[in-house]
Amino acid sequence: MNFTEATSILSNFSKNRLKGKIAHIEIAPYRANYPKLNPYLPKTAAVLVLLYPIKNETHCILIERTTYEGQHSGQISFPGGKKEKTDNSIFETALREAWEETNINIEDINIVGKLSKLYIPPSNFEVTPVLAFSENRPNFIANKREVLDIIEVKIKDLMQPKIVKKINIKFNNGKTLNTPYFDLNSKTVWGATAMILNELKHYLLDAENKHS
Repeated sequence: MNFTEATSILSNFSKNRLKGKIAHIEIAPYRANYPKLNPYLPKTAAVLVLLYPIKNETHCILIERTTYEGQHSGQISFPGGKKEKTDNSIFETALREAWEETNINIEDINIVGKLSKLYIPPSNFEVTPVLAFSENRPNFIANKREVLDIIEVKIKDLMQPKIVKKINIKFNNGKTLNTPYFDLNSKTVWGATAMILNELKHYLLDAENKHS
């Protein structure tokens, strides 16, 4: 999908067309029986799902987090994090965190809307994916305290059926599950990040097929 096609789809974004839980469970079937929310009040977070062109080919940024003492150490994710008291909106949270982690110029980012929220039980976060685009490729610079690597994914790769594979994942409770994942740029992308990517994939494919 070229960037001209992608921006045309994004300009007509409708939350009513999102697949939500259907897309989430497809790539993370083990989540089917997860509680919607923790009995305790979940913390609020946002991630930035940013599309941009490289020679008119649509890309999306992911990051590989550094290793640290925490739930999401070393994981592949979208730029993002916890909503701070100084953030006026969830959009501001996503932009601020992406700026802190990857040095994007916030003024160049066009907010499209929100994908479906999802709950992360291990860290008790309710995450809002904020969908956005930039007319030009941002000058990404990784914040080395938080980001080990910046991963630029071609959307056309995400669209390929063969990109979904299966892997045995060992969870903190000792259980091992065979679960789908995206094999993107030789990185294993699973869990919440894969769920968000799968909803994005469905949305773009459905819109593309509708106009073909």
